[in-house]
Amino acid sequence: MNTADALPDDDIGIVLQTRSWVLRPTAIGLFLIVASVVGFLASFALAVEKYEKLEDPNAVLSCDLNPFFSCGSVMEYPESQLFGFPNQLLGIGAFIFPLLLGVLLMAGAKIPGWIMIGLNIGLALGTVLVMFLFYVSIYVIGVGCPWCMVVWTMTIPMFVAVSAHNVLAGNVGVRIAQNPIARVLAKENVALSVLWMLIITACIVVQFWTFFSTLF
Repeated sequence: MNTADALPDDDIGIVLQTRSWVLRPTAIGLFLIVASVVGFLASFALAVEKYEKLEDPNAVLSCDLNPFFSCGSVMEYPESQLFGFPNQLLGIGAFIFPLLLGVLLMAGAKIPGWIMIGLNIGLALGTVLVMFLFYVSIYVIGVGCPWCMVVWTMTIPMFVAVSAHNVLAGNVGVRIAQNPIARVLAKENVALSVLWMLIITACIVVQFWTFFSTLF
């Protein structure tokens, strides 16, 4: 069942009148594919370097850029294995589902609303995790992980975009779909993603100002 099929006629009109890229299957499908592939490759690179670090604790990894940005340094802390195994394995598995949905959307498949809600829930959990790891990495450990930052940069916009899709398509209920504030926020999903990432970037710059000040 397609998203709009579950809505009354008046509400279908609201959905159809909405002009947003997140409601175009090809656009959001391509976005999910690109973001998932980039996130998967970053997670895979982290996994490879994690095992390299296990084989040789003194190994200098490709993402060990300087004392402020070093994947190897972050890997030495228990937070890099929150569930008893390397966090990057979560990313390798987690990016497969949005990648699959992106391919299906690009192929013109009709994706039921409940599946998009399931994707939204998964991305919400992923966003909570990456924000926690962002805080721990930047403010507790005091070292930034470059590959981790790539994962953050893919996960957060995907969460915002899929949330916007579900709001505008009525997957989370007619009341939310008709709510003016929810609709404005959903339509401005790109701006929200950019603002979110700018805040994260500002936090990193302020926290590591000793390093960034040497670049000017």
